[in-house]
Amino acid sequence: MARLRRIIYPIVFCIYIAVVGYLCLARTDDLPHWTASWLGLPVDKVGHFLMFTPFPLLGYLTFYKEGQITSRKLILLGWMMVTGLAIASSIELVQSSLEYRSAEIGDLIADGAGLLCGGLITLTYIMIRR
Repeated sequence: MARLRRIIYPIVFCIYIAVVGYLCLARTDDLPHWTASWLGLPVDKVGHFLMFTPFPLLGYLTFYKEGQITSRKLILLGWMMVTGLAIASSIELVQSSLEYRSAEIGDLIADGAGLLCGGLITLTYIMIRR
């Protein structure tokens, strides 16, 4: 099972990163159009939140090594959070240079909120598995 885990999680993580990259950098004309808000929140911000929520857990599961002590697990989780925020910031910088996309601080805030939620889910997973 551990061998399968070492193969499956990196593949899933890479596919996830590719899909997020596509959704954040594609021409919006190619994407389906939805209503402007969902439960009173701008739908694009909800999308950013949902896109970045799985990042900490998928990253943790990809890079976690069996037998790590809890402090190392928490350091890995911290690195996943920092890396996720760096990726989100980089996406916004790239979007600012594209003529068909725009960078918004609200998107970065939604990404960060998704990362925080995903980080809390991952922390709960670490504590339960402990």
